[in-house]
Formats: sequence, structure tokens, C-alpha cells
Amino acid sequence: MTPNTEILGPARNRVDGPLKVTGRAKYAVEFEVPRCVHAWPVVSNLAKGTITAIDSKAAESAPGVLKVLTHQNAPKPDEAKSKKKEVTRASGIRIEDRNPLSDDQVHYAGQYVALVVAQTLEQARYAASLVRVSYAPEKPTLTMAEAAEQAQEPKKNQEENVQPKKGDVNPALANQSLVRLRETYSTPTETHNPIEMSGTIAAWEGDDKLTVWNATQFVKGVQSLLARTYDLDLENVRVICPFVGGAFGCKGAVWPHELLATMAAKVVGVPVKFHVPRKEMFTATGHRTPTSQTLALAATHDGKLQAMQHVSQTLTSPVGEWTESCGARSTAVMYASPAIRVEEIVYPVNVATPTFMRAPGECPGVYALECALDELSYLLQIDPVELRLTNYADNHPIKDVPFSAKHLKEAYQLGAEKFGWSKRSAQPGSMRDSELLVGWGMATCTYPAHKMAAAAKAILRADGSATVQCATHDLGTGAYTAFTQISSEQLGVPFEKVTFELGKSDYPFGPVAGGSNSTGTVGTAIHEVAGLLHQALAVLATKDPKSPLHNLQPNEIAMVAPGRIGLKNDPLKSDSYADILQRAGKESIAVESKLEEPEENEKMAFQSWGAHFCEVKIDPLLPRVQVTRVVTVIDCGRVVTYKPARSQILGGVVMGIGMALHEETAYDPHTGLPATANLADYHVPTNADIPQIDVHFVGEPDFAFNPIGARGIGEIGITGIAAAVANAVYHATGKRVRDLPITPDKLLS
Repeated sequence: MTPNTEILGPARNRVDGPLKVTGRAKYAVEFEVPRCVHAWPVVSNLAKGTITAIDSKAAESAPGVLKVLTHQNAPKPDEAKSKKKEVTRASGIRIEDRNPLSDDQVHYAGQYVALVVAQTLEQARYAASLVRVSYAPEKPTLTMAEAAEQAQEPKKNQEENVQPKKGDVNPALANQSLVRLRETYSTPTETHNPIEMSGTIAAWEGDDKLTVWNATQFVKGVQSLLARTYDLDLENVRVICPFVGGAFGCKGAVWPHELLATMAAKVVGVPVKFHVPRKEMFTATGHRTPTSQTLALAATHDGKLQAMQHVSQTLTSPVGEWTESCGARSTAVMYASPAIRVEEIVYPVNVATPTFMRAPGECPGVYALECALDELSYLLQIDPVELRLTNYADNHPIKDVPFSAKHLKEAYQLGAEKFGWSKRSAQPGSMRDSELLVGWGMATCTYPAHKMAAAAKAILRADGSATVQCATHDLGTGAYTAFTQISSEQLGVPFEKVTFELGKSDYPFGPVAGGSNSTGTVGTAIHEVAGLLHQALAVLATKDPKSPLHNLQPNEIAMVAPGRIGLKNDPLKSDSYADILQRAGKESIAVESKLEEPEENEKMAFQSWGAHFCEVKIDPLLPRVQVTRVVTVIDCGRVVTYKPARSQILGGVVMGIGMALHEETAYDPHTGLPATANLADYHVPTNADIPQIDVHFVGEPDFAFNPIGARGIGEIGITGIAAAVANAVYHATGKRVRDLPITPDKLLS
């Protein structure tokens, strides 16, 4: 079959590419701020206890040191004042609720217990090594087993029901005439490790104006949270972040380093730069929680599911609440079944609070479900693709409303065709390439379509150029290019003449760059502001006796061609932007859309879909898994611009291969500190680990979701790929590894 070319936007080169390859793109901590000094943290080396003493005399006497901040001398935010201001979802995200240096309690290893501020980075780092902290240690809770008595079953996660159910799963799961499966799948702690580490430069102007250069996914959230923390007017806090060197979720919330940088700058009276060291990225900016997921399935002998139960156990911390909604975001949405039950259990332990990590919930949840479906296919002796088609859900399995635009069947068909799935031998261990075992596996991928509130400003000039602004972000995903493309289409201005500006809190509101919402959300805001711009031009034209549109009603007029507005029912009666502005004597006009919450459509479910097909080859004498082929087909609505979209799927697949075979943050059971706190020990895929990845898109624009027709694409690529790899490993070896990552020792045992 041939994919629908109508969904594929032009393959634009990245508009920010030249800046990045020449080194002219400035990231948060690269800005040159006059008189800026440096901060270096002192962290706890135990997971639970009380600070009994801090000896900072040697550090304070070291060259260049300006201040050593501890819980004994750190200023405390006026919580009473800050709580007066309304807190909304747009007000910033706090994952760790405790303010840094607020008391003498230690809740996890790696917690900041002091901050040294000095003239240079080297001076700050050296002085931090001189700080001596004494503790009264307490026995920490580090595992699910140790935290069993504190386990909780949250009802909601960001307004989402995390314990959904339909029907009664117990009769089918107890029915011996059905084919039943019950297995547990586990994933380890994973750490984001973007190229750009988190960091903040904070500069105060007097006591009431603050500018922050910050590596963040949410400039407006940081602005709002800092304004509340210091009881400042919102417009007196500026947050700047034009480029982000990767994030994967760890830069969505405000973390202690941002509060410490602003606090230190206020204390020492000059700008302070706090660039989080790589080691502290493992404890101070979140991670993906480990999971233990038990799947119980019951199906008829022809493969029709009768019951699905998904019980997830995850971790949170004593200083924040986090729920990784594994089952609610996989088993509750993916397949048709008369009975579905999802349970989420959360255990608080003395480890730093987990946070968003690319497809939080969906990524580990789809891994477990898709491995269980694969195991069921072997029990039933049904092809894995056929089993999924047998249980295809046209409606949302829990809500029982239709999906707005679902083309998963086409994804299965095209993926199988491109991969050559029909040549697969069903028997595990039966396919070889010379001495190598060959395995083929597949899995479904999915991610919900999210939309949030955003606004935009558009400026049109008489020379035919335009600028569009929104306080959104580009995490390296190609957002600059996608938003420029959408602006060009919606405004009717050539791509080369559009400048899209983002990454500053001065601009109209943009949401957190998370949940794969940015293209759809900001694209909708661009659509709205383009309509306002066309109406502003129409008002000028209808008042102008020399215009072909004179004396017509502005609401009868719209863009009829690039650079022209005209009558909706008679496009030949039109006028050009340039002529309208020239005759009006205007060099430019500017309009700004209103910030309004998007309307909710309860009659449809909005979800993106796809399929991964994966080949692995394994030397049986040295069972290291090598992924040798991947075909991925995605249904995400309209693809705004092809190159960055394909790149996003490639990145998700690479990250999913890392999840399957490499990534694991291991903790020292005695201290609670990560033992793999660097990029030498924390393994991620390199070029040698990754084959050519064949990416295709199917489907249609989803105009029921938004006027752009595009659903999110940043996270769907990682979902399911770890399962496809694990399923391919089983097909190659006959050994089912349910505990990620799949390392050689697990295939030898």
C-alpha cells in the first residue's frame, strides 16, 4: 500500500540549523552576563537522616568564595505571601515540594545540603569540597518491599483516573476453558541525560526585578512560580530560553537548582550561574521510576480477549508525589475487551522524586502490555499481528466513544509489508543468518493527543515579511521549523519570509513543552492569530475606497490565496496584503490572540497510533543482542514538516532500543546514591548499536482534534519499541526476558 501523501508536509531544512552547526545558538548558561559568579552544590551522602553540624569555615576562607549557603543562613521564601496568588496548571510545575535548604532533614541521597558561591567555577567547586557535613543517620526506605506499609493507590494523576475499570475481570481470569496468562514485567530506574545539563543564571535588578536564563521546557511556568516565590509582579520576572539541548521531561518542572540560583543571586548581590553537574543530574532533576507490572490476560482459543488486568507498582519520594500511570495509559486504551481492570500502586522511598520522562506511563506500560500480548500469541499459536487485529478497538475501550481518526490497521499492513513479516517463521529459534540467531518481533505504539492553552502574536510588514511570537520551546525537536511552516501556511506568507520567535516569557503564553502537545496547541494559537490578522487587514481594506473590497463586510472576507484576502464566496474579488498596507500608510500591523482553555470534546477520543517491526541477531556463544532492522509506521494526523517529524520518530526508536538493551540507573543499597552517575557507567546506544530505521506515516489530518489536523509526535516513537525488541529476542532464542534491560547475563542464565 502507499501512504497518504496528503498528510506529509514539506521536508524543510531546520531554520535553526545554521545557528547550531556554527555554534551561534546560545543555550541558557552560555549567555554572558556581566559580573556573573558561579555556584557549586554540596550534596548529602546518605539517604535519610538529620544534619547535626555543618563546618564551612575552610570553604568560606578559600579564594574567591563569596558565600556558603546552608539551612542555617539561607533566606526562606515568604510562603504566606506567595500563597495569596492563584495557583493554576499554568503557574509552573513543582515535582519536589520541599524548598531547598529549608531545614536540617535529609530525605534522599544527593539532596542539596549547601551551596558555595565563588568568583569562578573552579573556586566554587574546590570550596565545596572543603565543606564538612555531619549527620545523625536513620535507616532509609529504598525498595518497594521496605515501603510496603506506606503503599498508596492514587485515584487521580493530573485529573486522569489512574484506576479505570470496565466489567468484572475475575470470572474470565478464573475460567479454565480460556487461554490465560499472568506474568510480571519490570523496568529499572532510567535517567534522562540530555546533552545539555540543567542550569540557571539568575540576575536581580534591585529587590523587585528578576531575569533568569534557564534551561527549561516551560518559561511561563518558571516565571509564574518564581514570581509567587518572591512575591513579585509577573511582568517583573523574565525567563529566557531560546534553545534547549534536549530534555526528555527533566526540564519541565522547577527544581531546587533554579530556586537556589535565584536565592544565591539575591544574597550575594550579583548574578549567579548554577550549572548542574552531570553527576547531580542523576539525583536533582528527576528520573523515570522503576516499575513492576503484572499483566493477567484471558482469551478465547481464537484469540478474542475476555479480560485484561494490569497492576503497576512504582515509586515516589517523601518530598513529592509522582504517579507513573502505566496501565491507565496502555491497557485502558489499546484493545477491545469486555472486562478491563487497571490498578496503580505507589510506594514512597528515600530516593529523589521521579518526574516526566518521554511518554511517562505510556512507555513502560506499553512495554509490559505488548510483551504480554506477544506471549499470548505463542500460547494461542496466532500470529502477533493477527492477534492485535482480532482485538482491534474502534472505540475507546473504557469510554466507549469513537477515536477521532485511527489508522492503526494501515500501520500494521504497511509495516508488515515493508518489513517482510510474511516470511517470518513462527517457531522460536528457527531463523538464522549463518551462525547467528535471528529474531523478528513487533509491537503496537500509542500516545494520547494532548492540547493545552496558548496564545500568539503576529506582526505583518509592508515588505511581505512576518514575525510570529509565542513563549513556547524547541527542545531540539524541530519546533522552530514546524511553527514557521504553520505560520507560513496560516498567515499566507512565504516560508522564507516568516520568523518564529520563542523561548522568552515576554511573548504570549505558551504551555509546557511536554505531553507532545506543542505542535497542536501552539499551531492552533497560530491559526487563531492568523484569522485575527486577516480580519485586521479586512477592516483596512473595506474602509479604503481604492480597494476591491471597499464597503464589504469584514466577516465576509478571509485569506483566499497566499498574500491575498478576498470574498469567501468570490475569491476573484480580492486584495493583496502589500497593497492594503501601502494604501493605509502602514509599515506593519500586529495582532495577538486571547489565551483561552481549549474546548473539550467528550464525544471522541484522541489518540495517535503506530507499529514497530524489529529484527535482532544474536551470537548464541556471546548472547549480545544486536538490533539489525527496524520498520516503524506512525499515524499521528498531519505531519507538518517531514524531516523533523521523521527525526522525532528516529529519536524515539533509538531511545526505546536503549531502554530495551542498555539503560539502567543502579543504586548503592547502603547509601541510596546512584552507582551509575556518569555517562561512562550509564549506558545509552551509540551509532554502532543502531541500524537503519525505516519510518513511514499513514492516516489523515485530524481536524476533529484541531484546525491544524496534527497530533503530537514527540513521544509516540519510544512507546512499544522496547517490547518489539524483547519480542524479537524471544523469537530468536526461545528465552523470555521480562526484566529490562536485556543484558547478556540474562540470556545466559
